[in-house]
Amino acid sequence: MELIEKVSQKPGELKNFSLKELEALCREIRRTIIETVSRNGGHLSSNLGIVELTVSLHRIFNIPPDKIIWDVGHQCYPHKLLTGRHERFSSLRKYLGISGFPSPEESESDVFKTGHAGTAVSSACGLKTGQDFLGEAGKVIAVIGDGSLTNGLTFEGLNFLGAVKKKMLIILNDNKMSISSTKGALSYYLTRLITSPFLNKPKEEFAEKVKKIHSPVGEEILRLAEDVEKKAKYLLVPGVFFEKIGLTYFGPIDGHDMNQMTEILTNVKDIKEPVLLHVITKKGKGYRFAENKPDDFHGTGPFDIETGQAVKKTVPGASPGRSAGVVLEKIAEKNEKLVVLTAAMEKGLGLEKFAEKFPERFFDVGIAEEHCIVFAAGLAKAGMKVVTAIYSTFLQRGYDQVFHDICLQKLPVVFLVDRAGITGDDGPTHHGVFDLSFLRALPDLKIFTPYSIKNLEEILLKSMDEQNPCFIRYPRENLPEDVQPFVQPGSRTAVLACGSMAEYAVRACKMLAGENIAVSCFPVDRVKPADEKLMAEINSFDKITTVEENSIAGGFGSSVLEYFNGRKQVLRIGLPDSFVEHGDREILMDRYGMSPGKIAGRIKEFIK
Repeated sequence: MELIEKVSQKPGELKNFSLKELEALCREIRRTIIETVSRNGGHLSSNLGIVELTVSLHRIFNIPPDKIIWDVGHQCYPHKLLTGRHERFSSLRKYLGISGFPSPEESESDVFKTGHAGTAVSSACGLKTGQDFLGEAGKVIAVIGDGSLTNGLTFEGLNFLGAVKKKMLIILNDNKMSISSTKGALSYYLTRLITSPFLNKPKEEFAEKVKKIHSPVGEEILRLAEDVEKKAKYLLVPGVFFEKIGLTYFGPIDGHDMNQMTEILTNVKDIKEPVLLHVITKKGKGYRFAENKPDDFHGTGPFDIETGQAVKKTVPGASPGRSAGVVLEKIAEKNEKLVVLTAAMEKGLGLEKFAEKFPERFFDVGIAEEHCIVFAAGLAKAGMKVVTAIYSTFLQRGYDQVFHDICLQKLPVVFLVDRAGITGDDGPTHHGVFDLSFLRALPDLKIFTPYSIKNLEEILLKSMDEQNPCFIRYPRENLPEDVQPFVQPGSRTAVLACGSMAEYAVRACKMLAGENIAVSCFPVDRVKPADEKLMAEINSFDKITTVEENSIAGGFGSSVLEYFNGRKQVLRIGLPDSFVEHGDREILMDRYGMSPGKIAGRIKEFIK
């Protein structure tokens, strides 16, 4: 039996492993992750980089009752393999399989569903404070990094933790050398020395004895001793910032050295104050293609292990993100005021070539969506033409900024809202199925939903002249080159198909035509304000069906209901008012009645 199987069946076995067995276990974990992600797709680089750290945490702590909060959640694959999910790991990110993110429904060792960065420190503070109120035992560890340190919420949490002084361990997984390049033997020995109970315990005993001297002299002795300790530590150890906000900082240490990791974690686990341990890791560790190109293997589809080459599936149409990037390049050549912003999603949004051609007019602000949107507001106020490219699910994080800093100021910022609708295997934290609903509630903006590549290009070009904030919403999946209305003479039922659903709805109506059921389909590329010309045309029909890749609550169908105000019978087809699970997009669309065949069936029932 392999070591990984032993641990999955009896997690406690890990504590009895020798150093040699622990290193062998790490190799088995890496092999399993590489093999599974090569078939299923997923987050590879970040998970390969955190193997030794995860194994060390499970060796030193008791999980549960001790709790780890992963930030961001996509670095949890080794943790899943160590907590009873080895047998099901082949189903990773598949429909009805295990999630690619922490999931409390799968295991009590997963505390929160975490798909976005920046939340771990604050939630860990709340968890620990609640435990203290209730008198519950158990240590709380938050693993941050892999980009989450650029998120403002992380700093809010760290600042609060430094003030309340809760006994917690924060591990900074520094996999891009973003804080400090110091590593190696000297750093390890200094950290080992500083974290050693041999030094920390006498310090506490010394403080207790000095406090018993009830005079200003005793207080002054203690103050001077603490001052000397801090200044000596600043000379030797990076991390002054963390110390200044009230955290005890240790590191950086080599996150791939099992001996170092287990020894340092043993030393720090019982320190009675908030500790930040700085760990240096390498994204993609153990798989040379991922080590050489960690960004390419951050979130990857299936690939060939031997060559590292992607296994491409043939999908008709073209990528809307890449098409938008090409249009932006053409606009930038003529308009020197055009600037493009994103929040750590340059490649996912298809903006690599724009960034290469116009580096001075491209800004990647990191995982800091709120800052990105307010930065866009400032640029627009200065007279620049600003395009902010962002995933639908991450746009939610900047909702207040869209309201306060964009719409309230009536600034003509163009938002490219990528990954709108079902995004597939990443699941409920990443599906972009609420943006139509939450954006519709705000005044002084326009919402466009291109239904083809041609339509997207036309909308993007026109948006450069708009005086309102514009949101151009498109899916992760390819869009067809063009979609035409399907109008049936004599039909009394009209189908309004919003954006990405136009192609599906046209196919559904053609199926019905084959059964001699006359239904007309009209692609819709604008949700707000309503397309008055189209609505006037639709007014001649008795019944209306709306189809949208958005939550049924408050989306496009709701806007049509509001427009006709009871004058028409309206059937709304969309996603349920609930969180949608992970799985292949086509499977989920069929599951929720949104495949062409299911749409045709629902329209047929509606007509009857």
